[in-house]
Amino acid sequence: MPEKSVTVFITDPFEKNPLDESLFDLVIRTSSAKSAREDIAGAVFNICMQVSNTSPVVLIAQERSGTLLPGIGSGLRASYRKLAGYIFIDGTLNQVSTPNSQWLEHYFDSVPLTEDWPNAPVVYIQTKDESTIWAEQVKVRGWKLFTEEVKTALTKALRVIAGETDKN
Repeated sequence: MPEKSVTVFITDPFEKNPLDESLFDLVIRTSSAKSAREDIAGAVFNICMQVSNTSPVVLIAQERSGTLLPGIGSGLRASYRKLAGYIFIDGTLNQVSTPNSQWLEHYFDSVPLTEDWPNAPVVYIQTKDESTIWAEQVKVRGWKLFTEEVKTALTKALRVIAGETDKN
């Protein structure tokens, strides 16, 4: 029987509508005072220290913290951790890096997507009208989209990811 996935919530201390942290197994708080790269490195370190290396990890982020998920996922993969999937909750999505966007990466200190991302199933939960622009991208990318309230949608998203992971 496969080991149960550990849900890791990446959160920003300044989220306008913070989620109930009891919904997740582990909560990692980012710092707006640090760069995205420092937040990613810190999150990977904390996950590796707090989660067994045999436990699959589901990375979950709300709003702008979503831009960190691909970098954290890459860091976990480089640390030989099993990544079960990604869940964005009204999250901001990254764009695939192109040679013309290199100066933007540096300017905004973001971590660009690599061409092999996503390297695990992705689910998007939309609870706000402001997230419609991202929900449209989710549809184009062929990812699963849920529009229920967070607790219900999160349960469904985790089932989708478990089903996708079992197929691999």
